[in-house]
Amino acid sequence: MIFISGDCHGEYSRFKTRSFKDQETMTKSDYVIITGDFGYWADTPDQNWWFDWLESKSFTTLWVCGNHENYDMLNKIPVEGWNGGKIHRIRPSIIHLMRGQVFDIDDCKIFTFGGARSHDIDGGILDRKDKNFKAKRKKLDAERACYRVNHISWWKEEAPSLEEMNEGLENLAKHDFKIDYIITHECSTYTKILLSKGFYKADELSDYLQKIKDQTQFTKWYFGHYHEDLAINNKEILYYEKINRIW
Repeated sequence: MIFISGDCHGEYSRFKTRSFKDQETMTKSDYVIITGDFGYWADTPDQNWWFDWLESKSFTTLWVCGNHENYDMLNKIPVEGWNGGKIHRIRPSIIHLMRGQVFDIDDCKIFTFGGARSHDIDGGILDRKDKNFKAKRKKLDAERACYRVNHISWWKEEAPSLEEMNEGLENLAKHDFKIDYIITHECSTYTKILLSKGFYKADELSDYLQKIKDQTQFTKWYFGHYHEDLAINNKEILYYEKINRIW
């Protein structure tokens, strides 16, 4: 069985048994896939407690990265091969599905591509090494502006590299651009503009995903990032708090 859910931001109570009863019949050969912003933030007792709690569950947790993961930490984890693609293994059954990979999971071909541009940074990105850091932060706090701090609450790796994008296209080509499911954090440009009624604009990643959408035959595309549970059409579905079985 494969289930899908959306952004967790480090809060996993939706997977308690009373809320997610399907787990009573699941095993580690069954999967829950999270569409980004999983909550890989810091090596703290609280985060490690929750990861141990997830690890104790009957199912295996899979996730694509969002725009709020701690990429400094994530990129220190050794890369492994798993079910045809590259992963970071957080716990034995908590697995980050890396960008641009095609996985064979329960006889399904699943293409994954995490990441997204943060859109809540109107106040900019601050750097702690800046001698005026404290003054700038105080001013932005007083203005109640949205800002991030480099390597604390923002990482440039939230956006994909050219290498990752090229690898994604190469891996899709190996499968003749025929995939069962696409799982991302961001969505394609046209879908993004339609969803936000033009509020969110195209960027390099959404244009890349639009290219994939135009070239690839797929059954369903699941994504997160926009904090809503919504079927955009019969093939593209935005997930946030719901947990639904897809296979």
